[in-house]
Amino acid sequence: MENYAKVITIMNILVSGVASDIGMGIGRILKILPWIHKLYGIDIKTEHAGMFIFDQCDTAPRADNIEYLAWLESYIANNNISLFIPSSEAEISRITDEGIKSIGGALVITTNDYVIKNSLDKHKCLSVLSENGIIVPKHGLVGDATPKQFPVIVKPRSGQGSKNVIKINTEKEFLSLDNCNLVWQEYLEPDDQEYTCPVFYSEETGIRILIIKRELQGGFTHKGEIVDNEDIYKYVYSIAQALQLDGLMNVQLRLTSSGPKLFEINPRISSTVVFRHKMGFCDLVWLLQQRLGKEISNYQPPKVGTQFYRGIQEYITNSNL
Repeated sequence: MENYAKVITIMNILVSGVASDIGMGIGRILKILPWIHKLYGIDIKTEHAGMFIFDQCDTAPRADNIEYLAWLESYIANNNISLFIPSSEAEISRITDEGIKSIGGALVITTNDYVIKNSLDKHKCLSVLSENGIIVPKHGLVGDATPKQFPVIVKPRSGQGSKNVIKINTEKEFLSLDNCNLVWQEYLEPDDQEYTCPVFYSEETGIRILIIKRELQGGFTHKGEIVDNEDIYKYVYSIAQALQLDGLMNVQLRLTSSGPKLFEINPRISSTVVFRHKMGFCDLVWLLQQRLGKEISNYQPPKVGTQFYRGIQEYITNSNL
């Protein structure tokens, strides 16, 4: 493991959304870094396992609450926090829309604005990429036009990650949908060719791409394998160029008979962050180093064929066990 202490001074860090797998994953990585003095976590939920990872957990307003930014500024200033890492798309969207780069004396750690503004809106994302000559799934807005072929995937237009995604098999089902801010995409096959690809770019390092063939269970990646695929690499590289990536993002795609096609871009740290960190793809740490103007750690890609599995961790409190 890299000696991160030599490049970053000791500081307090705040992570939001710490009841989620992403927030807790960020906390698990930061907790083992020697340059963290105190690790703070906030979430809209009051009871969660984050209390076992973070030094201090508190309850925060929702990102759409009018008091959110004022509360956040006060919390950061009162706790002498140097870095703030928002993990939820709702917070990232609010902070980006407001043009906030620092708050309460803390530097806000996100990927670059262009990626965020052109990825969180799923319809806009596919449209922008298509305009840049990148092959994307057939897509549209529910209520604007009916797909010519079924099945299709329907999902919220913004936010939610991969939540609330449904498969629509017939035109009748499609026409019965409430068209409240929903998008549709062609259903990509085959089902066993799904990939998640974390990407990092800086002027110092150039582009770093990890291709993970994954299997899902309950909406989460429960198994993955590192693969080497030139078509996927070139495809993801072209997406990073089109979105002017400066930082990190995660491209989710399927390898179809006509080549790779994306179905989602996460302009944030994704849920496989701990897996890839343990394999040497330390994009969270690289992003911190980049944003702090420090030397970015070297990268040794994991061996093709490396596999990982998601396990279960139990936490017990107020027990005699």
